[in-house]
Order: sequence, then structure tokens, then C-alpha cells
Amino acid sequence: MDLGSAMDLGRAAFAEGDHAAAEARFSAALAGGLDDAEVRHHLGFLARGRDDLAAAAAHYEAALRHAPLDAHLHNNLGEVRRSEERLTEAAALFHRGLELEPDAALIAGNLGSAFLALRRPDLALPHLERAAEADPANEAVQSERAICLCSLNRYADALPVYRTIYRLNPANADARYLEALALLALGDFETGWRKHEARWHARLGQNMRRVMPGPAWTGQDSLAGQTLVVHAEQGHGDTIMYLRYVPVLRTMAARVLLEVQPAIKPLLAGTPDVFARGEDIAGYTTHCSFMSLPRALRTTRDTIPAGVPYVTVPPDRLDAWRARLGPGDGRRRIAIAFDGASAVWNRSVPLRLLAPLLERADCEFHVVQTDVNQADRATLDAWPHIADHSRDLTDFADSAAVVALTDLTITVDTALAHLAGAMARPVWTMLPFGAEYRWETRGTTSRWYPTMRLFRQPGLSDWAGLVEAVNRALGP
Repeated sequence: MDLGSAMDLGRAAFAEGDHAAAEARFSAALAGGLDDAEVRHHLGFLARGRDDLAAAAAHYEAALRHAPLDAHLHNNLGEVRRSEERLTEAAALFHRGLELEPDAALIAGNLGSAFLALRRPDLALPHLERAAEADPANEAVQSERAICLCSLNRYADALPVYRTIYRLNPANADARYLEALALLALGDFETGWRKHEARWHARLGQNMRRVMPGPAWTGQDSLAGQTLVVHAEQGHGDTIMYLRYVPVLRTMAARVLLEVQPAIKPLLAGTPDVFARGEDIAGYTTHCSFMSLPRALRTTRDTIPAGVPYVTVPPDRLDAWRARLGPGDGRRRIAIAFDGASAVWNRSVPLRLLAPLLERADCEFHVVQTDVNQADRATLDAWPHIADHSRDLTDFADSAAVVALTDLTITVDTALAHLAGAMARPVWTMLPFGAEYRWETRGTTSRWYPTMRLFRQPGLSDWAGLVEAVNRALGP
């Protein structure tokens, strides 16, 4: 068979969707000496379709040697590099493809997506907006565009994007859930808490949700004579934040049972009817998630139960840690946490960036978090003057004891911020530029925690500027 016939048969098989036959014909043409952009492009596409990324990349690279000005070859190789998580290379390929074909919405969207994966929403947004303008019905592009806007603290601009997404796809509960968080960040509690219930149907965070058997209490019915179970749903910080509602509920129901994460149960040793998730709870008549309490109790910005403390340290833990820490030497004792939820990219600060604080001679620092990544562990090893309790904290009762025995807590947006705030201890919370809903979009105080001071990044990912502000606040 001559090479022209092999190519014709390969094109025909490809058009009919018979990819195995198409690959066999194109491979035969290549083996016969026909090595050009078309045959390599087809073989790259087919290799990618069977998830052989190495072969796909090799074919696309060969195709580009034949056709270096082909924008879509750059795009296709970029998609392979993105699949290989070689994001910087992918972005460079998408960028070159867009230079060659500036009106290519697909390539613009891919470049925006790559920049977002590289944690540069500022660079991603213009390209995603270009792609959305060219193809407004592209749900994926619109979703990433909204993520960029929220990361840039532009929650108001994200609202119409979320509404566009669920108009395109009414079943997209993630967009409704994220719209609710944006509304809450903007202070629209009435609409935000109502729409927040869409999370039960969303994919985001589904693995953290607790579906209890029996009727759910939504605030509509009286709790008189009822036994209510309030159960943890998401992170430890969320549970600690919404424990504030328990005293209110106990005036409404005959009995209130609490189901919390195992690490929180010891913290509540003096509280009746507390169960760890996984323990048997029987005899209740209705239930509610901690995360649904603000809606059920019709919380507004002016009616947040902000009375603190509503969490105290078990006396035995306090005594044990007092003996462990020993007397101070006159310096300020500061509890510190620098690594937030690993799934949220902008809530952790590399420990090395805290050097202006941690190298101060007038402060004594105590690490109060359990997980320390390898890079931060190496930094800690280089700073032996820092008291590292990360391996000794068994649960939040231990963390609370350290917080109680220090003068100040400085932390990123993690459970320690909620714990210190719930204990009415002085706490400085370091927030990313686009902070999440509970901290709203501006300001230095928190409606949820009267003893908390908020420090916000002055610009996207500007931890250095934030740390400088914290250092100034600590004084000379």
C-alpha cells in the first residue's frame, strides 16, 4: 500500500470514529517514511485519547518541528503538559499558541486555566474573560472565571458569573453554593444563608458532610419537648465557630446532643451530651448541622451570638501544659499556626516568610498545629529557639491549653483562629487577599469574635506585606 492510500484510509477511519484503525494506518504511513505535521498531529491526538501522554507529547513535538507556527499544535501539546502537571510548560505553550492565533477562545481558556492552576488568578482572569466573551456558554470557563474573581476579592463581580453558570446548567449546585458564600462575604446574610443550603446537593465538600437519619430541623418548627442532635459537617474550625449557638438551642429544646469530630470532643469535657462522630446516638427526634444553624436561627450581621468565651480549657489539660511550658522569662508568649487547610491554596504561609516575626528577640513563639510539611520542618529545625508542639498536641484540648497560657495567638485562617476567638483570647488572624465568607471583604475586626484582629494581605499572595504589618503591630 502506498503512503497516500494509507493516509486516505487513516483519515477515513478517523472520521468514522474508528481510532484503532486510524492509528494503525497513520503508524504505517510514518513507518513508511511519511513524517510530517499531519501524520504526527493525528498520532498525537490518538495517543492522548488512550492516555499515553508520553507518546502524545513526542508526536506533538515532532509535529511542531514541521509546523512551528501551528497554534493548535502548541495548544494540544500544552494540554498534554497540563495533564502531566507540568504547568509552567503548559502555560508557555498556550501563550505561544495564543500569540499565533489571538482569537482562539479555546486556547485563551486553556491559558487562563493553567495560570489559575499556577495560583495566579490575576494572570488567569483576562484570558478567561476573553474565552467567556467568545463562548459565553462554556460552563468550565465561567466557573474558573468566578474562582479568579473571588480570589481577587471581587465577590460582587463573581455573583453574576455564578448565576450565568446555573442558568446554563440548573443542576450545577456547586455554583449555587459558591454564590451563597460570595453573598455571605458581602454581608447579605438573609439571601446567603438561604442559598447556603444548596451545599447539600453540591459536589464541593461532599465528603465532609454528615447525613443523619430522621427529620431535619430547619428553624420552622418549635423545638419544645424535642431532643435535637446538632452534628459537625465540615472542618474543625466550622464546628468551633458554630458552637456559639448551643446555649441558644438549649433554651429552645428539651435536650440538645452534640456530635463533633473526635479531636474536638475532649475540648468539651465539661459540656453535657457530647458525642464523637462514630459513637452511637439514640433517642433524638430531630437534627441539624452546625453549618445550618445560622439560617435556622435567622442570623443577621447584627444578631450574631458573639458572647465569648463559649469554650474553656479542661482543667487537667491546663495544669499539664502549665507544668510543661514552665514559667516565662518576661517575653511575650505567642502561639502561632502557619499552615491552613491543605485543599485551600491561599490559606497557608511558608514558614520562612515569617522570619521577621520569628526572629524577634522579645517574643517566645510556640507552634500550635499538628501538621508541618517537609519544607517548614526544615525551617523549624534551623530555628531551635521556637517551641514546636506539633508532635505533642493530641486534640483541641491541648491546643486550647497552649492558647490559654500564651499572651497572643497569631495564625492563618485555620481552626486555631476559631479556637482562640471562642476562648476570648487575643488573636491576630492573617488572611489572604480574597478571604473566605466569614471574614467578609474588608475591615480589621470580626463580627464573630470580639477579641480578634484581622490582618489582610495588601495584594494577591503578598504575605511579606502582611507579615510586615503584623511585625509593626507587635511594636519596636
